[in-house]
Amino acid sequence: MIFKSKQEVSGSPLWAVDTDTQTVTHINPKTGKTERYVFHTDHIRYYLHHIEDMRPDLLQAIVDKGEIYKHLDELDTKVTDAVNRQTELLMQSSREFQVAKEIGAVNLVGSIGNMLRMQAQRAVYDTMIYLWRDE
Repeated sequence: MIFKSKQEVSGSPLWAVDTDTQTVTHINPKTGKTERYVFHTDHIRYYLHHIEDMRPDLLQAIVDKGEIYKHLDELDTKVTDAVNRQTELLMQSSREFQVAKEIGAVNLVGSIGNMLRMQAQRAVYDTMIYLWRDE
């Protein structure tokens, strides 16, 4: 679904976000050219679909204020950092991961590391995406 700002330039919305393609478009007021920003992370896709379903009014307000790119960019950074921190904590506390690392079992380190990252993503997504608070 495409959310378009009420403010327009030459009949086109100043800001828009396509929740299906995770694309933010903006008409640069200085040049008049349309700029496109595409987010490629799963968490932005999950967030856009979640807010589209649960709080479309909030998403529309963020687009109308011209803050959609900043909002998604900040969320992307915060979620990525949180997943990385949580993954590191899980790796430090996992005895299996530490043993595999000590014996040099590269495949096992990779497998356990991937599982721990998925656990970290699940925990972070549950709190930062699906419970993201209204501003």
